[in-house]
Amino acid sequence: MESVDKSTKTSKNGTKYLILFIVVALIGLGLVLTGFLVNLSLKNAKAKYSAEWYIYLLEISGALIFLCSFGYLYTYLQMKLNLKKMSIKQMSVIAIFSALSVILYYFGKFNLPFFPSWLDIQFSDVPALLTSFMYGPFSGVLVIIVRFFCKLPGTSTVGVGEFADVLIGVTLCIVAGIIYKKHRTLKGAICAMAIGMLSATLMATIANWLILIPAYKEIAKFPQAALTVTMDTILGGQGIVTDSNFMVYYLFIGVIPFNLFRYTLVFVITLLLYKRLKMLIVHFVGDFSKENVSEEDLLLEDVE
Repeated sequence: MESVDKSTKTSKNGTKYLILFIVVALIGLGLVLTGFLVNLSLKNAKAKYSAEWYIYLLEISGALIFLCSFGYLYTYLQMKLNLKKMSIKQMSVIAIFSALSVILYYFGKFNLPFFPSWLDIQFSDVPALLTSFMYGPFSGVLVIIVRFFCKLPGTSTVGVGEFADVLIGVTLCIVAGIIYKKHRTLKGAICAMAIGMLSATLMATIANWLILIPAYKEIAKFPQAALTVTMDTILGGQGIVTDSNFMVYYLFIGVIPFNLFRYTLVFVITLLLYKRLKMLIVHFVGDFSKENVSEEDLLLEDVE
């Protein structure tokens, strides 16, 4: 009887956290949508338009609240799936990999001449991906969120570009982390990274289309003409890229090939590092579940 009462209480508490997640997430999305609608109405009403500071405040606050809502989701999943809490050791490893991700973002990126200059090749997703493989997808998401807050003070798009980067990074960690969690072999790792690459590329395409390019034009005041000329120059300067067809060329000639190339590099580096760090990973492993994971599953013996 006591165990039944305890189970009922846990179920009720879990439902409470799920409701809190939904409510807080809706509040965050509501603030973002409100800022967007206010911005759109002011833009249509004024001949000489300039975005007001409170629009930025609404959108950034909404994005932060939306991200914070995932804490309630994690608590719900923790109770629903009978997960255990993170240990001090696990939190320390996640903190170290978060710091590495931030360092790589600021000091480990570069441009390539055959991609637009604002698309950076950078490897800050490698620590997040490694953490997802070590402790599960939610730990990788934590690395991405920590990186987001560390990048926010240096933003050039008032947080919009950083928020889009979170969406892409979270997609990568969740997809790759979930697949590898179920298939801890070399083939499973390759499959996880391949599907994660495609998912992250799809999210990057959507984010550039609906978030990043509009942010460059409306918030960073980057003129459409400059975007068009940059893309046309990359294609040989023949005048084939115009303002009207810019987005098509940019997405299919720029964003998609760029992200496929970028994540191929990320996954090659991750695989090489993971092979060499396998004993360390065995030592620190803990998928936040009560199920024991055998070392044989983690050693990637078919890599040898």
